[in-house]
Amino acid sequence: MFFALTPRRLETLRTLKGLTTEAGSAVHYSAVAAQMRISAWTAYDLLRELENLGLVVRRYVQAGRERAGGRSRILFAPAAEVLLSSEESTSALRLAFERFSAMSDVAAARDYVADQTSDLAFHMGFWLSRLIVAGRQGAEAAGTVLEGGAAPLQKAQTLAAMGLGAALARLGTTRLTSRVTAAGNRFSALLEESGERVADLIEASRRLEVT
Repeated sequence: MFFALTPRRLETLRTLKGLTTEAGSAVHYSAVAAQMRISAWTAYDLLRELENLGLVVRRYVQAGRERAGGRSRILFAPAAEVLLSSEESTSALRLAFERFSAMSDVAAARDYVADQTSDLAFHMGFWLSRLIVAGRQGAEAAGTVLEGGAAPLQKAQTLAAMGLGAALARLGTTRLTSRVTAAGNRFSALLEESGERVADLIEASRRLEVT
């Protein structure tokens, strides 16, 4: 199950959980789409994938009940109280890390900036991969930060900044470098909005084989 939960699916599940908690009931897939800034059909497909994994349930609610023949609306809700455990966070981080580690600098950077996900594990997987492909020094530096005594937010932002430096050094001066820099800034801002999730991210990062 863990490896079936890709970073994008995890983000979709977290988004759905947040929306249904706020609404107190199942929500329409368009609400998930708006929150994730993706198309309604993409959100629907992601929710169906989670449904196939047994993590989401689909419900039909008759719209316009005061009128006969009103169209049904498709709503989604978590199948149960699904806990996104540290194991799942580690799995999502590892998937992103291994994906980007296996790609060339340009290909990895292009794939990364093209994805607008707000999933922390996806982003950290990219920045850690840039440190690892940079060589032994990058790996040792990442390990030092992860095992240091700084606050989780500071650790995460430091790792992202180090990963950015490593990426820019290898990409050179191109239009892509400015897009990678902007992505790094967005991740730093996202970290500041993520509260306790950052601590889980750092713990998941420590479990990666980064040495």
